[in-house]
Amino acid sequence: MSRKTRNSIVIAGGGPAGSVAALCLRRLGHEVALFERERFPRYRLGESLLPGTMAILTRLGVADRIKAANFVRKNAATFIWGPEQAPWTFTFATPRTAPWVHDHAYQVTRAEYDQILLDAARDRGTDIREEHEVTGIEAGDNGGPLSVTWRNRQSRGTVKADFVIDATGSHGIMARKLGLRRYDRYFRNLAAWSYFKGGKRFQGDLEGNIFSVTFREGWIWIIPLKDDIYSVGVVSDRASSARMREVGIEAFYQECLAQCPLATEILDSATRCAKVRVIRDWAYDASNLSMGRTFLCGDSACFIDPLFSQGVHLATYSAMLAAAGIDHLSRRPEDADSVAAWYESSYRGAYNRYHEFLAAFYSANAGLDSKFWQNRQIEGAGDSRFEGKEWFTALSGHQVEAGADGIGELEERASTLADLWQHEKNEVTDRFDETELSLRRVRWASHLLRDFRRMTRIAWASEEVRLIPSFRVHPTSFRLERQYFIGDETGRSMTAFPLSDQHRRLFASLKETPLGYRELERKLKTIRGYATPIQIVGRLTENGFLQGYDKDGVRVRIRAALRFGGVGAEDDIS
Repeated sequence: MSRKTRNSIVIAGGGPAGSVAALCLRRLGHEVALFERERFPRYRLGESLLPGTMAILTRLGVADRIKAANFVRKNAATFIWGPEQAPWTFTFATPRTAPWVHDHAYQVTRAEYDQILLDAARDRGTDIREEHEVTGIEAGDNGGPLSVTWRNRQSRGTVKADFVIDATGSHGIMARKLGLRRYDRYFRNLAAWSYFKGGKRFQGDLEGNIFSVTFREGWIWIIPLKDDIYSVGVVSDRASSARMREVGIEAFYQECLAQCPLATEILDSATRCAKVRVIRDWAYDASNLSMGRTFLCGDSACFIDPLFSQGVHLATYSAMLAAAGIDHLSRRPEDADSVAAWYESSYRGAYNRYHEFLAAFYSANAGLDSKFWQNRQIEGAGDSRFEGKEWFTALSGHQVEAGADGIGELEERASTLADLWQHEKNEVTDRFDETELSLRRVRWASHLLRDFRRMTRIAWASEEVRLIPSFRVHPTSFRLERQYFIGDETGRSMTAFPLSDQHRRLFASLKETPLGYRELERKLKTIRGYATPIQIVGRLTENGFLQGYDKDGVRVRIRAALRFGGVGAEDDIS
């Protein structure tokens, strides 16, 4: 039997991207139908969340459901990154500058987590159709409604929609159909993983942490889940497939775990309770993230190496962006081009920050002499594996300093991050005290402020200072707001904080009359805005728009750390 109906908005896929998009759109007052191929609960990988995800769920009013599920609380992530290296722990501690800012996330069982989100979307009025597989999405003629075809065991049909969100995960209906998917040439990895019952659990400031530990041919994740379960995965080069075929998946998996002392210690008293699963070539992105009134969200748009647990956050973040964009276009269709550009810039910008962060982190680990780690050294400006990546183009000199390869600076920023979070002792024990890292970060912030105050002359580095129009998602209404960001003639902009024409005029004046930091700080304090002077000057300096010099005319270089979204107060909102 075939049926045809009409819905305002159709979402294909009921994972975190689809469910969060539905929650946002219902908050914004839209009618939504969500088609999900499977019957929930169903298994998924990707169990470690980031605080930014909790920030969005809090604003949607569903975070309490996650808390009530008694998932393992995740306060930090601990890395042992290279032989003879002391561990470092990236904590989520941050000032609570808004009710939705979180200093923790959770280690979740995805079947249960995804069910919670889908049920919340259903409770808010979304028309949920499980075991309905979307098989095609077609653009309407002359701006007419989109056609979404679906099928289940009993029938098939077509739904007309004004807007469609493709949240079909790695299946990626639109990306595959239109040939948009581009597999990453740097992160050519595979993963083999399973689950263990029992094992050692850390207490104190390491309790609940995910551990990421290098070994000769890759790295291993160790995630504590509720009900005394560990998720343990091996990430290696896709060339390891040959070894898998030679000895078998189970033997390969055990060989890798045996090379990791921490995994051996934690799992010594544990029993494996699931089969070993394998996934290959998971890193990719789509060349376009939206097409007309269709938006790609989550894994349908992009996925990258899971080292920093960013998969669910990118899905959640992109869902919020897409929902806000659709809501705006339903009222202001004439803004189609500018909304598409904003969505592309915001979503791909978040993806690129992770890509840069992860590539730098891999490349900075030169302590292991193996093919896996040798292949992950960045070879300089001519490294063709990064062709088309905006962050790499900037580093290699096409947008910053001609002739500079920038790779040393990139690895230095990765090293700075590690220095801020590295333990004083080369051990992983319950005796670890996060206070030692807090004090180190306070000292670093003090040194950073001192470096800025050494600047007696700060100048604008580009030819022009422009106020570039764009959008931001309001944190509580989820509506798009017109905002402006400072940028230059190349189209680049600093999007961490919206700024005003007063800011533009002030920074433009630095072309003719540079100011010292203290005077610039004083002037910035007189202009109303979203950020403090040091935040604004810091981000503009970090992005290469401002350059500071000391009293002797020597360039003051700020020792910046790599950034990525999903943690802290600044990066939770587009």
